[in-house]
Amino acid sequence: MKVEIKEHFKSLKKINSNSLMTLIAIFVSACVSRPSFSQDLSPDALFYFEGNQKIPLVLESGIVADFGGNNSSSRNVKSAVQKVDQSAELIKTSGIVNLWKTNGKDGSIGVSKTLNDSNQNGYSPVFKTVKGSTLLALPGNIIVELEPSISQKQAEVFFGSKGLRIFKKLELGDRNFYEVETPAGAASLNLANSLVGQPGVISSTPNWWREVTAK
Repeated sequence: MKVEIKEHFKSLKKINSNSLMTLIAIFVSACVSRPSFSQDLSPDALFYFEGNQKIPLVLESGIVADFGGNNSSSRNVKSAVQKVDQSAELIKTSGIVNLWKTNGKDGSIGVSKTLNDSNQNGYSPVFKTVKGSTLLALPGNIIVELEPSISQKQAEVFFGSKGLRIFKKLELGDRNFYEVETPAGAASLNLANSLVGQPGVISSTPNWWREVTAK
């Protein structure tokens, strides 16, 4: 009987050990497959892709885009930007977007990061391309084209494995485009770039807000 019990515990130990290894493998796989939702942006990450073309970006010093949609220029309304930096000044309103000049010590990336961590509105640093003059900002979400053979169900599994969710499928002829949910700000740019070159991905680019100027 003692021998049988001893063998039984050996068997349980082996099963538990195998189960533990399986759980560890799943956990590690999940950690590896999920991209970073970081709002940090290093100087060597100032670029995005249009198809296979890498487009360098220039950060507009101290400019923060507020996608709150309210008119924060009212003297009776104190913007969340001003709560982070009391010296912040509203420099322009373009549609539902307010552009602020901030003197915060962490710059527009740091201010946007702080605001996105603590507010419902979306906030973003403001950029230009190296060769362009149009202001660009990141309201959230990315546009991803997958290979035509990938079904929507397979796309859901693909994005889900990376901690992402499809916002909607874009009907653009026979092209397989999806708008994928991401936070506003630098996280959107980081996530778009993280998918470039992955199997099944044709292109991945941020869902840019672009300033429209009257001609």
